[in-house]
Amino acid sequence: MSNKKSNNAHDQIRLSYWNENYVKYWKARVDEANDATTGLSALVTGDVATTGDERYLQAIDLLGINPTQSVLELGCGFGRSLPFLSQLADEVAAVDISEQMIESARRNFAAANINFHVAPSEDLPFEAGKFDRIVCFAAFDAMFQAEALAEMHRVSKMGGRILLTGKNDSYHYDDRQAYEAELGARSKGHPNYFTDVKKLLGDLGRFGFETVSAKYFEYRGDFSSGRERTEMLPHFYEYLLVLEKIGSCRPDLGVRYYGAVSKTCVLLQRGLP
Repeated sequence: MSNKKSNNAHDQIRLSYWNENYVKYWKARVDEANDATTGLSALVTGDVATTGDERYLQAIDLLGINPTQSVLELGCGFGRSLPFLSQLADEVAAVDISEQMIESARRNFAAANINFHVAPSEDLPFEAGKFDRIVCFAAFDAMFQAEALAEMHRVSKMGGRILLTGKNDSYHYDDRQAYEAELGARSKGHPNYFTDVKKLLGDLGRFGFETVSAKYFEYRGDFSSGRERTEMLPHFYEYLLVLEKIGSCRPDLGVRYYGAVSKTCVLLQRGLP
């Protein structure tokens, strides 16, 4: 078991934000994404629809989960992917920092092979080397990323794989939907971090991982529409990484790979470029 302690102040923000109201809001956004014909959100004027189940499943398929494996979903929320994962794997652990999220997931998606846990991603209640696969879909943005990645390494088997998605800290200056979404999230107190992806990938060896697959999504909405790139551009909005555990984990936990405000937002608010 891990003995690390997560940041109490940040945990309180996460605990207070991921509540029943957010469960209802996010469930509504997922439902409209699965029914969307225009690609736009009816719930948030001017925003694109979020990722529908088809794209979600395509991302999970990159892990190559088989029935003999144990799978951890980290930041499971209301349990959207649990019906899929419970059919793919012999054992599934669903973890979220919010008790309300876990209770919602338990009510909606309980199955014999799913175990539910309330815990921060930086301090997981599992022994070392337990999981073959980890799914961390749209949750890495709310984590202390170095600590969370080190903890994912700890609970992964050697050769285990991890799916990570998140937002890059430098998107295009003309991506108004990304900019408005960032401002809107901050105004609501949404726990939201932007990853310096280039810096993180450069240090992956310190965490004992190598990159198996990397996909980049240039503009907000490209993920949900399937417009992806395999080369890293100077500016892009979202990323999807599949990592494999290949060695020991010796990161410098004092290094920051994220910021609460994107570099693009900082420049735009200064009137640049």
